[in-house]
Amino acid sequence: MPAQLNIFLLLFGALQGLLLSLFLVKKKLHRNGYVFLLLYFGVMLLQITLKVMSKSWLWEYWHFLYSISYFLPLLYGPLIFLFTRQLLLNKKNDVKYLLHFLPFAFLSLYLLMTSMYPLSHQWISFFYSRDTGLTIQILSLLFYHMLALQCWKHHKLSLKNHYSETQQLQASWIRQFIIVSLIVCTVIAAAIYLLYIHYPRGAEYRYGFAALTIFIYWVSYTALTQPSVFSVIKGQVKPEDTVIPFPPKLEIHRPVKKYSNSGLSQDEISAICIALQKVMEEQKPYLDSALTINDLAALVKCNRHSLSQALNDSLKQSFYDYINHYRVEEAKQLLLEPANGGFKIASIAYDAGFNSLSTFNDVFKKLTGLTPTQFKKQVQEEPRQQRG
Repeated sequence: MPAQLNIFLLLFGALQGLLLSLFLVKKKLHRNGYVFLLLYFGVMLLQITLKVMSKSWLWEYWHFLYSISYFLPLLYGPLIFLFTRQLLLNKKNDVKYLLHFLPFAFLSLYLLMTSMYPLSHQWISFFYSRDTGLTIQILSLLFYHMLALQCWKHHKLSLKNHYSETQQLQASWIRQFIIVSLIVCTVIAAAIYLLYIHYPRGAEYRYGFAALTIFIYWVSYTALTQPSVFSVIKGQVKPEDTVIPFPPKLEIHRPVKKYSNSGLSQDEISAICIALQKVMEEQKPYLDSALTINDLAALVKCNRHSLSQALNDSLKQSFYDYINHYRVEEAKQLLLEPANGGFKIASIAYDAGFNSLSTFNDVFKKLTGLTPTQFKKQVQEEPRQQRG
């Protein structure tokens, strides 16, 4: 692979990384845990920029920046952990979170001092050496990515059936993001130290930085096809709130009818169903991909438990089965409109309230027996058959 191609790939990655950062800023996600994701991509952009620039020029004019580039992988782990911790567990980070950046800050300060004063810095080679430098960075990446996965596991325990599809989708993607991040960051750390050890030879290790471009485009593709992943979700249940402090006493229970203690009469259930149908037809709340049963209950002016009982007892459907039925009907209408003939299936799915193309395809086929593409094709062929 020519060096020019590698630079070309890195430049494309830098440009896309800048666009992705602007996307996050435009959605004002930087006000929440996504500020750490912005910093994470900022470090990647700096890493790409330094690899595109001339090494000899950096060495002569920006020696400090060139030297510190070897330690940038120490930032990826803490940023991933703090991003996951605040976003999924809604943990507020205070001044103490800065302690996670102490190793990088200490090395940066020392390199800055040595660039200004004639201090001995032989010991700094300990962090560059073949045996310790790469090991320290990989251990840091493993440690913090494992902490991030632990945050994800705690969050997964807090998710209940009444949570929105957006929360489920976001949690699933963030797990993939953490794993891919660990792989990419490890590749970058290895490439940096292999370049240092084999300098001036080993230029082929520079191609490892193309992993950053691939990674940035993968995240950008997710932002394009599943924008609901990059959203701020409020009111998440903390894992400790779901833990039962003491085991329940052993009791003998007779089978009871579900919702037997709800106190709702059949007339009240019917009234809820009528109000529900009116809300669904007039306000179309199912078009909101983040709709939860609590949101719908507020529109119907009843509590979540009463709405759940009405859905189960009277309509024989769960909340998501009920909502998805309306979304599929909406999608069918959109597919039938000639003006939408040039629209992609993914666009129809999002307009109908789905936040995932795969979920849309599965639900649509379950309810109609056809995939959206097959349904669209069948609709287009019917006039031809009638004319024939």
